[in-house]
Amino acid sequence: MKKPSIFRRIIQATLLACCSLSLSYFSTNLNVSLTGEKAILKYWNAFTDWLASGREENTGEDVVFINVAYDKQLVDVTDELGIHLGNNAVTDRQKLDKLLDIIVEAGSYQYVMLDVFFESGYETPFDSSLFGHISAMNRIVIPTHTDGRLGSKVLEDKAGYADYTTSINENDFTKYLLYKEGRASMPLKAYTEVTGNTVRKAGLWYVDNGHLSRRVVFPKMHCRLSRPYGIDGQKTYLNLGADILAMEGEIDWSGYFKDKYIVIGSFVGDDIHTTYAGDLPGSVINYNVYLSLMKGQHMIPGALIVIYFIIFFAMAFLVLGGGSNVSQSWAWLWAKLFILYSVILTIVCIFVFAIWGQAHDIFITSTFFSVVDLINRRIKTKRESNA
Repeated sequence: MKKPSIFRRIIQATLLACCSLSLSYFSTNLNVSLTGEKAILKYWNAFTDWLASGREENTGEDVVFINVAYDKQLVDVTDELGIHLGNNAVTDRQKLDKLLDIIVEAGSYQYVMLDVFFESGYETPFDSSLFGHISAMNRIVIPTHTDGRLGSKVLEDKAGYADYTTSINENDFTKYLLYKEGRASMPLKAYTEVTGNTVRKAGLWYVDNGHLSRRVVFPKMHCRLSRPYGIDGQKTYLNLGADILAMEGEIDWSGYFKDKYIVIGSFVGDDIHTTYAGDLPGSVINYNVYLSLMKGQHMIPGALIVIYFIIFFAMAFLVLGGGSNVSQSWAWLWAKLFILYSVILTIVCIFVFAIWGQAHDIFITSTFFSVVDLINRRIKTKRESNA
């Protein structure tokens, strides 16, 4: 039987490599994390934690974390008809208003991520002052959610989504969606206001300032905050009432906040989420996503595209040159091929995540190559049997 020419095989391998690149891009942009993506991040984190054993958690020197979990006030709750239902506890808004006063006095703070949801139906006497303060501030973002409404329209321009996708196999922050229902997330909104750039859709693709990008981020947890005190005995976060407001006249907080990122949220209680790096407060996760955006980990470097293309081309070229199958069951052969391509792509993914902080799908791409390989072998086997 006459073998296909090398030129034809190169053309076919090129087309398969382009298909693989596109498939990898679109599968990575899915709302939910796939098995390979989660595994890579989980084991890479375990490896880096092992290397860093005995070191202090990294919270960063240019960020201040402020815990509001212990600063609550009771508010009346009513239903849609205005009928009183009882009381509920919300973050003390008078204390928040005082905190923002102090921050504004600092003037040159970097950015404020105020991770407190001001939900409609939970009104307090201090809302007018607090909401006016927020709307008048520069470089501040607050959260909103798809299952709730903000308490005032003046907050809309300062809000970004803080939701994350859940499904039968997705209940953590392995993959962070930058857009939700067409609206920017909290970290993306902060990134846009600081840099002037943003992630936008251009046809089938996403771009940031002309660079091919993803609409998701696999955040490297650059910043960890899982306990109130570090190994040196220093606080990893400050409590709003007990630390900041209680010592307002004794410490120059305005000077303390100067040139700092300020992350405000609940670091204990019900805002703790599972991640591949362990349990972390939602506010810290959002800050890590922002750091990942600032490091460009959502953008796909040209060098990475070239590396992927070369690897996929080589795999496709070998697939097209594979032999027929005359001695194995097709199911057993497919299983072996799938394992082979999964191992190859896992090694590639580890390398890519170590260098560029980006993960890619393993399952779908491995399935693609194993199916193409199987089809190619079946075609060759059929031709040989008919020869």
